[in-house]
Amino acid sequence: MLISELPEECLLIIFGFINELDDLMECYKVCSQWSRLILERTRKVKYLFEHHEWWCYKVPPSYPFDYVYYSIPYEPMDVTFVSTLFPDLKIVEFSDDFWRRSNSEDIVTWVKKMKSLKGLMHIFFAKEEAIFQYCNELEMLSTDYVEACTNVNSVNIKQLCLVNDICGSFLENAHYFPNLERLLLHTEEDLRYYYDGPIFSRLKIVQFSKADGSLWEEELKGSTYYGFQFMDSCPNLQSAAISLEYNSIFVDESLQHKSLQDLVIVFSEPKDTDSVTWNEFKRLFIKYPNLKHLALRSWNRLTNNHVKQLVRILPNLVLFDVRDCPRVTQKAVNYIQCYNRRHGRTIKFYFDGNYHNIQSDWPHLSTKYEKISQGFDFMKNCFLKDFYKLPTFLISSED
Repeated sequence: MLISELPEECLLIIFGFINELDDLMECYKVCSQWSRLILERTRKVKYLFEHHEWWCYKVPPSYPFDYVYYSIPYEPMDVTFVSTLFPDLKIVEFSDDFWRRSNSEDIVTWVKKMKSLKGLMHIFFAKEEAIFQYCNELEMLSTDYVEACTNVNSVNIKQLCLVNDICGSFLENAHYFPNLERLLLHTEEDLRYYYDGPIFSRLKIVQFSKADGSLWEEELKGSTYYGFQFMDSCPNLQSAAISLEYNSIFVDESLQHKSLQDLVIVFSEPKDTDSVTWNEFKRLFIKYPNLKHLALRSWNRLTNNHVKQLVRILPNLVLFDVRDCPRVTQKAVNYIQCYNRRHGRTIKFYFDGNYHNIQSDWPHLSTKYEKISQGFDFMKNCFLKDFYKLPTFLISSED
């Protein structure tokens, strides 16, 4: 049987497996019947974004029906045609390459028509004009320049991802984002300033990391990290992930943070600098009495004795992950097993010697790289992932 003789229902099923924009555009040009069927397939697409093969370790992309991706365009992009294919997008990524190879006026016209648009990824490297001003209903935003999105519409933003900006810029403009629920900062400069801004009463997830090599070792000497102090301004915060390479942390012991349940700290200890002292961390963890899931990764100075103290400090701990901490041994495992029996606890503990068990014990925790992850769930979509694998947006099932 020739493909032209297939029933339309079969063709629609076949087209449903095509997620690459160029392939869909070529199929559209075959004949009037295929044009009509491709339009039927693409009008159901919700998410359009750029696919970098190296981000996925050269694994062929496999996306659900409602996702379409484009590779870096080498030819000018026909934005008017693309807008015809995708009338009801919820999240779209305009990469710098997409923008440079497209007519910016056509993109603005398209965005103005996209009443369904809720999320936008737009890295524009301080262009004169950003597109955010034309998006009145945005709830999710990923960009590299926070000042470009501090307009009247920023009050609607629930998820903000800042890439390669200066962290101080966000702190200065924090008041523009009163309804944040998730904040991801991957910035050139870390949180080394005392935060004295508005309270984020709705913020549930924070994730702070620093761009590689953006802070010199000599700058770290004598510097203090204020990320945990910022978290004190988020009274309903439930989850946090922090990349830490400072020799001092600011801890306000007068405030307890009873909402925090999930905490990941990844250490990066530069040469010739003093690490944060254990006493500082003891004071920090006392602030989080309801912590259930804790990961302390790549901390060269963590010992078995520290593990024992943390188990006693944190009465609600059920998952404890110390991957890449070379001074933690089987003795810590033995201690926690005995501690569980004596006190009726069920702490699951993982170090380098048994870390291979963590995914079988917690099968719902994902390690897959995704730009968009289903579910506003830190444990499911973030806890086991390195910072470069964190999803840009977490979307609920209704989205």
